Amino acid sequence: MTAYMLDAMVFDRLADGGVSFDAFRGLRLLATHVQWDELNAAKEKYPVRAAKLLAAFEKIDPSIDPTASAFFDVSKWGQSSWSAEDGVEQQMLQRLTQIDAEEGKKHRPKNQRGDILIGHTAIKNNATLISDDDGLRRLVSEFGGRAI
Repeated sequence: MTAYMLDAMVFDRLADGGVSFDAFRGLRLLATHVQWDELNAAKEKYPVRAAKLLAAFEKIDPSIDPTASAFFDVSKWGQSSWSAEDGVEQQMLQRLTQIDAEEGKKHRPKNQRGDILIGHTAIKNNATLISDDDGLRRLVSEFGGRAI
């Protein structure tokens, strides 16, 4: 069965009603701690928004897979793997930085590293990434994955 890795933006759309929960019925859905952490980060500044985002995550109930690689300032011990490939996550980070610069997108490094972990995990799990982020979709495709 085809698996789909959900980017954090999907939960924004679900929480806002822009995408129906029914669109995901019967699909094998994946996420990592990175998406959960991104949604949880809103608690301090936007507690009401965070509650909606986390409720959408819980309602969709994706399987939580360990990330396929790790970055010290993003990854959680026990929820991440060290990449067996020589530096693929660094290559992906370098390429995403280039893509973002081409698109005029200003990314904080921690967000880029989270995107790499999500994208790399989708590739390693042979899952199709679902994301609104054009640059991340492009990156995943360039590194041999599928993204919509």
